[in-house]
Amino acid sequence: MLLTKIDKMVELIRKNNRISFEELGGKLKLSPESVEKLARILENAGLFQIHYPINPLTRPWIMVNEGKGSIEEDERPQGKVVEAYKIKEPAEDYVIADVEIYFSPEEKRNRYFVKLPRLTQYSRAFLEYVKNEVTRTLPLSGLEKTKDEMVKDMEDRAKAVEGRLMQELGSDRESIRALASIAVNEMYGLGDLEALVADRWLEEIIVNSAKVPVSVYHRKYSWLKTNLMLKSEVDIENYSSQIAREVGRQITVLDPIMDAHLVTGDRVNATLYPISTAGNTITLRLFARNPWTIASLVSDEVKAMSLEMAALLWQALHYEMNIIVAGGTASGKTSALNSLIALIPPHQRVITIEDTRELVLPSYQWNWVPLATREPNPEGLGEVSMLDLVVNSLRMRPDRIVMGEIRRKKEAEVLFEAMHTGHSVYGTLHADTGEQVIKRLVEPPIEIPPGEVEDIHLILVQYRDRRKNLRRTLELSEVIPGAKIPELNHLFKWRPRTDTFDKVKPPHRYTELMNLHTGMTEKEVTDDQAEKEEVLAWMKQNKLIYVDDVGKVMEAYYADGSSLLEGVRKGQNPGKLLGGS
Repeated sequence: MLLTKIDKMVELIRKNNRISFEELGGKLKLSPESVEKLARILENAGLFQIHYPINPLTRPWIMVNEGKGSIEEDERPQGKVVEAYKIKEPAEDYVIADVEIYFSPEEKRNRYFVKLPRLTQYSRAFLEYVKNEVTRTLPLSGLEKTKDEMVKDMEDRAKAVEGRLMQELGSDRESIRALASIAVNEMYGLGDLEALVADRWLEEIIVNSAKVPVSVYHRKYSWLKTNLMLKSEVDIENYSSQIAREVGRQITVLDPIMDAHLVTGDRVNATLYPISTAGNTITLRLFARNPWTIASLVSDEVKAMSLEMAALLWQALHYEMNIIVAGGTASGKTSALNSLIALIPPHQRVITIEDTRELVLPSYQWNWVPLATREPNPEGLGEVSMLDLVVNSLRMRPDRIVMGEIRRKKEAEVLFEAMHTGHSVYGTLHADTGEQVIKRLVEPPIEIPPGEVEDIHLILVQYRDRRKNLRRTLELSEVIPGAKIPELNHLFKWRPRTDTFDKVKPPHRYTELMNLHTGMTEKEVTDDQAEKEEVLAWMKQNKLIYVDDVGKVMEAYYADGSSLLEGVRKGQNPGKLLGGS
């Protein structure tokens, strides 16, 4: 329960018969005029009565209309708590909500309970007044804006709400921050769902209709029902429309499907009844606030691949090999690709091409241009396709081209043409094995000539074990020329029974290409991998798992690899070795 000065005011009125504005102001550290204004706001909401006596010598007083001050509250059902944690704002100094994963005896499975700061009806009435005032003075703009403009616009609105609250309540910093957060979420965000958006353990938030609870996909516990429900189908439609306005789109009965992404990069799909026959829906895929990195993938907590595999991949990125990352839905393809491209040397120009912005490079990658496709407007105009961006990227003098997902023949043709012209290319593809990658590329509808597919040097396949909710690198293979179609030499494979990564065969073509392009002998290639493995082990030991942590290591490595390696072998701490990391 979030108690504010409004609630303290109510408590004082109840305890003190006919307490004056001046006395209330003294106890609340507010002017009598401010107290009277607050009282009028609650009187208009039907919660207070202000009495102005006929005798001018008698001071006005306030009465509370008892029985009308209900309390918003969330009570968790009975069940054993499996895990509990707090959702915090990015600055880590303010708790947004408390989460409990508990086992429901009725459903015989885990559920997700989020406890949000709730208000008394008195504080709620005051907050509604503030929301109306801010909306009146800062109306929403229908103009399409850049990401930076949208971020600044939201910051301005949040400051306006907080400023208005401080104007009315004075110095009550803790409750003002909480009230401002609630107001901004309700006015410009997704209401209670914003707490779920801030939970770093969630990958998906699902609203199937107003008749069933909101569901989430949890990184540790898979699909879970929550204790949240939207009040009506109109609320779901309003949230969808609000998202559409923010990104310059619309969703209506005539255009009932929307696929868009928020300023944060989160992807939103919405459908309206009767297209979705059970009710309106929202599917929100959350963009990782702390993207996976190569160091997090080899960590003991994640164990998505081995250090030896990561070292080989790093070497391949360093020396501009072409890599395709494959896997099924939600297997971690984009996460793996994101972790790899963070290893690109900082002086090279990187162009990323996606339907929705998901890839995040370290801040040291100063020569990075992210491009994103655009859907046509309701009149069918203004579309910018993946093919348009791939073709355009070739005119931007890139060293590396990264394509979010290869889907169509034309896109693949241009991408393989880029490989021919000396660009290093990376992308993802839906396929469960390396063999399926080759088949998808050489057979219809993509149908790339087998000789061109040989331009791919390595194929990395991600796998998701749905039973255990694990993500692993299933295999790492090199592509070698074949009699009819390219063949694979499997270098590493994951063994599910033992949850280990086995080295299957040594690389052949890969080593030959390394020798051709760098002049390194087979021993020098192996030694280079071993040195990279040492650096990765040091990063793992020191938990340098965040994208900018990895960026600092890469910056130091490419600037002076021998000095970094010397420090790693001496076991120096990151702060000393990386200069204030």
